[in-house]
Amino acid sequence: MATERRSRNGSRPKPDPHKNGLQVGGYRVVREIETDSLGVIYEAEHPRMQRRVALRTIEPAVARDVSFSRRFLLELRSYVALEHPAIPRLYELAYDGDLPYLVTEMIPGKTLDEVLGSGVRYDPLGIIGLLRPIASALDYAHSRATVHRDLKPANILLANDGRTMLTGFGLGTVASFNTGPGAGGPVAPDYVAPERLVGREVDGRADVYSLAAVIFEAVTGRRPFSSKSWIETLSRRLYEPPPTVHDVAPDLSGQFAAVLQAAMDRDPNRRPATAGELLDRLEDALVHPQGGGEPRNWLQPAMHRGSIGLSALLVLLVGAAEAAWLLDGTGLSLLVKLTHQIFGR
Repeated sequence: MATERRSRNGSRPKPDPHKNGLQVGGYRVVREIETDSLGVIYEAEHPRMQRRVALRTIEPAVARDVSFSRRFLLELRSYVALEHPAIPRLYELAYDGDLPYLVTEMIPGKTLDEVLGSGVRYDPLGIIGLLRPIASALDYAHSRATVHRDLKPANILLANDGRTMLTGFGLGTVASFNTGPGAGGPVAPDYVAPERLVGREVDGRADVYSLAAVIFEAVTGRRPFSSKSWIETLSRRLYEPPPTVHDVAPDLSGQFAAVLQAAMDRDPNRRPATAGELLDRLEDALVHPQGGGEPRNWLQPAMHRGSIGLSALLVLLVGAAEAAWLLDGTGLSLLVKLTHQIFGR
């Protein structure tokens, strides 16, 4: 007998689609993937398309807001126009009665949120390699006047086929209408730029802030503003200066820490202008640290912590940062040998 699964926000899940023949807008629901505070995500199939898709519904209580409906449609229309290899395709945006839903490309994999371990630090160069497609997708979207607004590990997909994908486009507007301690994550302020939390209009630099917060967590094992409560996190985000990775990881270079801290500055004008610029500056800080001398062997600290984390060298050698990120010691001796051969150490 199947056990009942509760959603992250504590609500009961929808009825079993197999028992009830659930359909949404002509799509046959195969299974429920997840329930969150915005609605439900299903794996579904259209009888004519003969293709499995991801179908997200939006709760009617959220959708009934007139302002929401207008902005939601505008956001999703911008999403339809995006064509980038790291952005899942949007097939349809429609209503089933008063229930809005959107249908996107179904990509099997795990989210970065599912993979990141609390307290686990990953190699900074490897993280940068892993997130290159995400930065490219953000810069592409920003060049077309589209801001993601909800960049977080749960919206970064590590696909089974090796791709790193950015999901959640268009849903940042939904989160704007569903804030507070019970929001269950969509707008919990762990990664959201301060200007968005106070309702100001945002541009691409808000996504740069969020990307920096994701990197901060990956390289330190902690979120930038770790607090006991939602409201304390919100207050720290709005009124405290941005944190530095040196507070948690003093082994990282001062230049790297300074770049990451600037990217989380409360003033958007002080942040790197683009996501790609942020990654370039962080990588340069690691490869060419200030003070001269040879760059340190960035594999060593990760090995000292009991895990090699991510291997940027493997990214350069085989162009597979996503696969290298999941290594847990396999091939380490080969990587060290190749490093010695390439750098003459």
